[in-house]
Amino acid sequence: MNMNDVDLQTSLSAKSSGNVRPPQSSKSKLLIAGAVLAILALIPLFFGVVNWAMQPAGDVDQTVSQDKAPFSKVESAEAPAAAVAPAEAPAPAPDVRTIYVAGAGGQSMVDACIGPIHYTPTNAYATFITEHDFCGGWGRFSGISVGETVSIPGYGTFTATGRGQVPNPGSTNDVAAVFGGFPAVVLQTCIPGTSQMLVIALN
Repeated sequence: MNMNDVDLQTSLSAKSSGNVRPPQSSKSKLLIAGAVLAILALIPLFFGVVNWAMQPAGDVDQTVSQDKAPFSKVESAEAPAAAVAPAEAPAPAPDVRTIYVAGAGGQSMVDACIGPIHYTPTNAYATFITEHDFCGGWGRFSGISVGETVSIPGYGTFTATGRGQVPNPGSTNDVAAVFGGFPAVVLQTCIPGTSQMLVIALN
């Protein structure tokens, strides 16, 4: 009988006697090893959360920016200032808006669609400069604000003193009602998609 036979007999006799605990199975050993690995994996996460929670609010932003790009704290402090630059303001209106009159006459001249027309049938009331919206009148007149300077070569330089709407078709009485009388010059165009006309008073 060799040494291995003695161990085997001892093991068998121990099983039969029931006094000695049987060895643990490999399944339970794997479960214990898995639990230990899970705990080891969670330790850095736990300490990271604790460190993050203990930082002041200002340090959190610095930590995040340091994780994203490798640069110094001085650079990270300057970067947000550059990112918060104010948006560009819209281009200012020109100091003087110039409107060139293409001709003078009645409705046939307006319908010719050649540009702003001095509408002569209303000369007894005021100088009306008229253009269809679809011929460029809306684009030319709609951006003129009250207080803006408007130059009309051959007619003079004026200040926009009022804006309003009149029905289309309308009358000179409608214009007078909007402005409380007649200004020196009236710019007139249709408002696209409506039955109204835009009128701007120049004095």
